[in-house]
Order: sequence, then structure tokens, then C-alpha cells
Amino acid sequence: MAQNAETPLMHEILVAISALPGALFWRQQSGVFQTLTRRELVRSGIPGMADIGGIYRGHSVQVEVKTPLGRLSKEQKRWKNAVERAGGIFVCARNPADALSVLAALIDATSGELPHPIHEQPAGAKLAGNGRALP
Repeated sequence: MAQNAETPLMHEILVAISALPGALFWRQQSGVFQTLTRRELVRSGIPGMADIGGIYRGHSVQVEVKTPLGRLSKEQKRWKNAVERAGGIFVCARNPADALSVLAALIDATSGELPHPIHEQPAGAKLAGNGRALP
């Protein structure tokens, strides 16, 4: 089976945003798939649903992954509008930095903290349950 051009990029983005403290993200499958016996078709998800769904610091986040030339389909635009009307955050990401920059904007302005993936913590740091380095 041929791999979609967006799949490796989606994995990079998913790994980057999942490493943030206070983050819970997952891959969302949508479309029509054949069963293992190839005798039946199974529909999954909602047409236009984003590639990645999750929660970041109490905010519902949907991330649609696109290559540099990729554009949102009509169904994906509908999903984006529905998510935003419901108070969620929709991100069209072409690289991990796109998604991380939107998530950085969700940080409480009074804390002055920016999101840093766990793998960017100081070497040898012990991590607390929230992913921050302990003294």
C-alpha cells in the first residue's frame, strides 16, 4: 500500500506536540477502509475531520496536516468552521513549528512560559508529572 505524502509529516507533528507538558494528542482516522478479509467496507470518522485531535491545557485542538502545496478540501473547511464555532482551536500545519506556534499562543500570558517539548529539557533533568524539569 502506498504511503500518503502527508504521513511522515503528520508523525513529526504528532510527536512534537505530544511531547508538550499538558498535552494529549492522537491520530484521527477518517475515510473508507477495507476489512482484513476485503469483503466489507468500513466508514470511520467524520468527512473532513482533522488528522490529529487532542487537548492542550484544557483547549480542544484539531490539527490538519498539509504538504507545502496542499490545500483544505471543502469538507475540511466545514470541519474547521464547526470546530471554531464550538470554541475549539483548528490548526493547518505544514511543519511542527506551525502547530507549536499556535499552541504557544494558548499559554497564559501571565506565566511568561512557552511550550517546550520534553526532549528539549536540560540534559539529565528529572521530570515531574507535568513534564517540567525538577531542581
